[in-house]
Amino acid sequence: MAARILVIDDDPILAGLLQLTLQLEGYEVDVASDGDAGLKQVKAARFDLILLDLVMPKIDGIKFLRLLAESGAHRPPVMIVSSATEEKLTEQHHALGVVDIARKPVEPAELVKRAARALAGGSAPVSADPAAEQG
Repeated sequence: MAARILVIDDDPILAGLLQLTLQLEGYEVDVASDGDAGLKQVKAARFDLILLDLVMPKIDGIKFLRLLAESGAHRPPVMIVSSATEEKLTEQHHALGVVDIARKPVEPAELVKRAARALAGGSAPVSADPAAEQG
């Protein structure tokens, strides 16, 4: 059975491209247009991976992660796909279930490789928390 991935992104063109790219690799892909819709889908169905934008209306990506953690729903690994972040994975991200960060625009082959790694239980290397380094 194919892995099920949820893409949460408010840009319908990009969300469609992510969906098509992953479907061509054999994944089952659903799309949510914002964090609120994404939370409803995660509570209604089981996903193996979430691709999450950070800057969205209603509920942004970070708030989505916090609400998901509080919801008691199944928490699949999360890969952030956003132009609003660096590609450094911190302990804070990891605590919220983030296993990788890809900066937009991401090449389709790179996206597929990273999604496969996340689905296999792998994670990008965790960088030291910048706040901890300053203290």
